Amino acid sequence: MPLEQYKRKRDFGKTPEPAGNAPARGTGRFVVQRHRATRLHYDFRLEIDGVLVSWAVPKGPTLDSTVRRMAVHVEDHPIEYFDFEGVIPHGQYGAGDVIVWDWGTWMPESETPDPAAAIENGELKFVLNGQKAKGRFTIVRTSRRPGSAPTAAFEDDSEQWLLIKKRDASAVPGWDAEDHPQSVRTGRTNDEVKANRDAIWISEQPAATAEIDLAGAVERPMPDRIEPMLATLATRPFSDPDWLYEIKWDGYRVEAVIRDGTAKLWTRSLKDAEAYFPGLLSPPTWIDAREAIVDGEVVALDDEGRPDFSLLQERISERRGPGAGRAVPGALVYEVFDLLYLDGRSLLGVPLEDRKRLLRSVLRETNRVRYASHVVGEGEAFMAAAKTQGLEGIVAKLRRSRYEPGKRTPAWLKLKIRPEQELVVGGWTPGEGNARDLGAVAVGVYENGKLRFAGKVGSGFTATTRKRLLAAMAPLVSDTTPFDPPPPRDWRGRWGGDLNGITWIRPELVIRAELGGWTRDGHVRQTAFKGIEPGRDPRQVIREEAVSSATAVAAAEATEPELAENRGMSPHDGSTPKTTKAPSQAAPKRTTKTRAKSAAASDLPQAAEPEELETLATMSAEGVWHVGGARSDDLKLTNLDKTLFPPHPSEPSAAPVTKRELIAYFARIAPTMLPHLAERPLNLQRFPNGASGPSFWQKDIPSTAPAWLRRWREVGVEARDANEHLIADRVAALCWLGNQAAFEIHAWTSRIDDPARPTFALIDIDPGTKTTWEETLVLARLYRTALGHLGVRGYPKTTGKRGIQVWIPIEPHYSFSETSKWVETVSRAIGSTVPELVSWDWAKASRGGKARLDYTQNASIKTLVAPYAVRPSAGAPVSAPITWDELEDPALRPDGWSIRTIVERVERVGDLFAPAQTDVQELPPV
Repeated sequence: MPLEQYKRKRDFGKTPEPAGNAPARGTGRFVVQRHRATRLHYDFRLEIDGVLVSWAVPKGPTLDSTVRRMAVHVEDHPIEYFDFEGVIPHGQYGAGDVIVWDWGTWMPESETPDPAAAIENGELKFVLNGQKAKGRFTIVRTSRRPGSAPTAAFEDDSEQWLLIKKRDASAVPGWDAEDHPQSVRTGRTNDEVKANRDAIWISEQPAATAEIDLAGAVERPMPDRIEPMLATLATRPFSDPDWLYEIKWDGYRVEAVIRDGTAKLWTRSLKDAEAYFPGLLSPPTWIDAREAIVDGEVVALDDEGRPDFSLLQERISERRGPGAGRAVPGALVYEVFDLLYLDGRSLLGVPLEDRKRLLRSVLRETNRVRYASHVVGEGEAFMAAAKTQGLEGIVAKLRRSRYEPGKRTPAWLKLKIRPEQELVVGGWTPGEGNARDLGAVAVGVYENGKLRFAGKVGSGFTATTRKRLLAAMAPLVSDTTPFDPPPPRDWRGRWGGDLNGITWIRPELVIRAELGGWTRDGHVRQTAFKGIEPGRDPRQVIREEAVSSATAVAAAEATEPELAENRGMSPHDGSTPKTTKAPSQAAPKRTTKTRAKSAAASDLPQAAEPEELETLATMSAEGVWHVGGARSDDLKLTNLDKTLFPPHPSEPSAAPVTKRELIAYFARIAPTMLPHLAERPLNLQRFPNGASGPSFWQKDIPSTAPAWLRRWREVGVEARDANEHLIADRVAALCWLGNQAAFEIHAWTSRIDDPARPTFALIDIDPGTKTTWEETLVLARLYRTALGHLGVRGYPKTTGKRGIQVWIPIEPHYSFSETSKWVETVSRAIGSTVPELVSWDWAKASRGGKARLDYTQNASIKTLVAPYAVRPSAGAPVSAPITWDELEDPALRPDGWSIRTIVERVERVGDLFAPAQTDVQELPPV
């Protein structure tokens, strides 16, 4: 029985999508679903030629070979139905609860090698390998008894078959399906599935989209209202299969709360919107729900059915009722794009795409209420169509995004054709001629809690809008300016120039204006008035600046969890599937493009000989040490038994770290560490009295230092200001640093052959006083996904203290300002997704305990601690390279490796930063 009957029972006229995939040859899987519909029955389904050939078995399969079970042949089902477990809602075909009672693989027996032909002929012999049903079975068609009534709950023309267990080793006398009621997929019963309703099957939808995942729904009483989720302004349209795209409606955002047969309306600022749109949505016969909260936008339609904001202003002003019949100019329409609550369940945690599908299933469109449809994946083409139609723009939404009340997140991105800005009105000035009463309004935006003057809006007014605006401002007249600081005065202390004759008002009125941009001093330019924003909280009006679409997309996809996929079993086994988490997106693999290795003198000794390390361990507290097999590199060592680091608090009984042990560490790590320092000037922090004592920075190598140390004098600065930096080119140089207690080593990101061109862009996650390690990991994971999305390779490392840094190898043709700007753009996009974790203040005391994403380290005078350098903390921790995957390791700590453990790690996993020394890449536009 092909899928035509399945389609006939379901209305596909509501969707343009196909009703099922093209069938493919072959067999493989079977599933039995315990289905409580009009009556309890078991749906027995065999995968044959790309569909699930199905029978309804009222009493379920049995392993008792003496019992025959009646089976009613029903319509074939699509493959997508295979692992469905959930609820088919009331009013849908087959309404009831469903569990995956059994599943596994099957194969036909040799007597019936062609399953499709065997079913057509009325008998199929097969073997099941399931969790419950096993062994040999036959299903055979029988003729209906003369005069018998149709089987209840099944159609008149349904064929009746018998499902028979054959006598074999798997047969069990007396075996009854009802004694084994749990799902093999989740272990739940039908009652538990009905109570949880974590999936819904909408039979009117096409097979590929019929199952609605409600695992994120939570049972709770309906709130009075929900603060709306806000979209982030982005730079340019993009196409991505993980995103859907809606029209950006040129209207007013309105939330509708349905309860007790009425619809209560709220503005974006959670103020009563009923006064603006009286009777528009009541009674709520447009939605099939007792209780619901929906999100949408009220628009007024012009003659061609397009939203027109000026018409909407007129409708609000005139307090007209909703348009009747067919849409007419100025008719009000509620475009509904989200469902936040439905009949006892909060849907905020349900993926957007599932919320929208559920919304479509319960919404009854009228001339006043419409479902805001969308397209998937084709953002650029959709934006071009919106522009052709004269629309305001589009909104891109991550298909798997949750609803985050009150948050402006990159999971929703608004892309405007004509830039707009909300502005707070602070006063008005007279005009000339017919506009004598109102020539322009003085406007501002809030910044750090203060209303900043942002210039004037003086065009876009009509006689009607001037009259309306004056009426709104008249009750707000004030003697003082609301702007802080006040706009400039003339030399006489009067408001002159553009503000001559101004009347100030209290800052309670918000308008919307088109604009051509912003001046350097923060004033709007080329503005045109569009309308008043009723019910808008002025203190929420800030200057909107578009973020890079690419980085916003990456940040959104990093923040939102992946949707569960591959929930079904393998087609090759009968095991119960395990819930698996999709792997986190990592930075892409390195390509073959590399830069030449540094011209460091490879003939210089890079490692200490074993005998030299033995000599260091046994020599007295002072003396001359030969290291690297060259007597020319003799080192005079002093105070070798001096304690430099106390033991870590987690190991209070451990021995403190001495200078001798520090020098030995540098000797052992030198072959790994020196390539990261090669040809790079060093900035050094010295701790002559140990990690807990005072320290100082040293860039200039003293004249008393050994003559064999390689030096490099700064170029491009005054001779008297030029430092002579150490270039670490051999193991002895590192050991000399150890003897100087200069263990915190910072290497320049540029090399001496071109000091103005960095070879790395640096990301520095600098935790605040209240930042937890888990929050630092959240930020690092956001960077991981952002870089992966941008196609950029980054190499992470712990700092050895509290943070994580990422080094990005680049082509050496960028300036420091270019790398700083690039990292800033990416970092600000990431910070916008988790503003509760990030501050942009430099001083820790001003951050409120939050972390700083410090892009300013990308400067010629700034450096970060080098890989494998030692940090001034108890236990002598080191800055350790890690893999991106280690961000998921619960044992990872920012100070997790010390000079006593890092060498063994390098021997085991290698130098994770080694590829960064030869890797090069361009920084993509953001």
